Amino acid sequence: MLDTGLYWRPLGGNNIDQISGHCYQYTCVEHFSSHKTVTSVVVDLGKFDNFNALDIKDTVAAVPDIRDLLADASFNLQGIFLTHSHPDHLNGIFHYLRAGYKLPTLYGGRYTQIVLEDMYEFYAIPQEIRPYFMTIKDGDVFHFNGLKIEVLSSSHTCFDAFGFLISKKGVMVYHSGDMKLDNTTFFKKPTNIKRLKEVALQIKYIVGDFCEIDQEGFSYRERDVYKTIIDTVVKSRKNKVYIPVYPTHIEMYIIAFLAALKLRKNVVFYGDDEFYTYMRILSLYGIDFARMARNRIKVFYQIPQDLKELGEKYAIIGSYTKLDDNFITTQSDGIAFITAKYRFSLFKKQAELAGLKMITLNDNPQLRGSGHSFMGDWQYLTSLIPQAIIIPTHCPVFVLESFYGLGKLAGLNLITPLPRNNEFYRLRSQSFSKISKNPALWLLAGKDKQFREVLQQPTAGKGNIKRTYSKRRTLQKFKIIKYKMEKKNANK
Repeated sequence: MLDTGLYWRPLGGNNIDQISGHCYQYTCVEHFSSHKTVTSVVVDLGKFDNFNALDIKDTVAAVPDIRDLLADASFNLQGIFLTHSHPDHLNGIFHYLRAGYKLPTLYGGRYTQIVLEDMYEFYAIPQEIRPYFMTIKDGDVFHFNGLKIEVLSSSHTCFDAFGFLISKKGVMVYHSGDMKLDNTTFFKKPTNIKRLKEVALQIKYIVGDFCEIDQEGFSYRERDVYKTIIDTVVKSRKNKVYIPVYPTHIEMYIIAFLAALKLRKNVVFYGDDEFYTYMRILSLYGIDFARMARNRIKVFYQIPQDLKELGEKYAIIGSYTKLDDNFITTQSDGIAFITAKYRFSLFKKQAELAGLKMITLNDNPQLRGSGHSFMGDWQYLTSLIPQAIIIPTHCPVFVLESFYGLGKLAGLNLITPLPRNNEFYRLRSQSFSKISKNPALWLLAGKDKQFREVLQQPTAGKGNIKRTYSKRRTLQKFKIIKYKMEKKNANK
């Protein structure tokens, strides 16, 4: 029998060497003279991207295992709170529904709801089995018996991203979700630092996004990315601009568009089916690029057959990995921004053959943007909430293990030892303890819509996602950062 308290269990976010399939359980237990209450919520229900590496045939996805929470009424699962709309935090929902499971109420932002509805149609999920969706916003507060959840806005790479203050009397956890400290976001609310300052003394734990803990300083600000594109194009004196972007990172659509608008360049949005899906979702959300242009530039949603319609000055923004050779090779007046290390390698080669001026991440790492906290973000948060124990997630275990020494030097109060998936913790106001440990599973969703179990295991170098964190490069980064910190401390 569980004692009175707040309990936490990671089910998919503390991974071995990949960083997807996020899912976390919070359970509040209260004992009274005549009865007890148990109340649970889940934060996120994502998919594991590299499921092909698990080597089970005829599967379409891998998801965290929450079957016990769904089947055992004693957990009293009240809802699934969604931090944001990205597949590694959201897409497990569809595979549970396809497998015949009934899910509790979903809590998420309006943008997340629009993405959900689009995916329901894609997976042909019948209307009658779709769970009820409660739209949330910054500042909302929910009470489930002794469990309180407050919604905080977060800066990420999509609209309506949130963190949560999850508390039981005497214990408060800040679950950050994917987050950076950036107050320059376009059309989005920044991370609610004001509220965090107000409750700083009450926060005992931070379940935090450590995806980019190996990066020094603060995460790249959207306004700085915007200014970088503008300044680079102005200095190059080029009329044609090529900006390939990740389909799900819609903030780059907007940054690139606003830069083109400032530069008075006509815009072409062009990419694959996933890109146009997100363009449609943006439209449903209320983002109208043509209206934003206000006749200052032309906006096209395909490359026109008659290229003369584009004029002499334009920008092509989208998820394209290659353009029509007849189009790009005629351009001697162009500049290309390569905003990722691997995804746009075909376009990079094409641009090289065409003789286009190229700006890569080697020239300016800021061009990729970021939706995750760097080390400086976490040092600042620690200065605001110094007593909180930080529970790092969204990062390979070997990176976190290598970071512990540096983290102490940086002033971060990290939990020890590092929690693994499917370990059950009791979080007290002054201490924590591990209650139990069970094997961590992925559920492989088959083409037959049924689940099959497989142990979570290393997948680097296998499957569709072979390029993951490099242990050697990460350790080298940490050594350099540690040397700088030690030198700075010695000079004080």
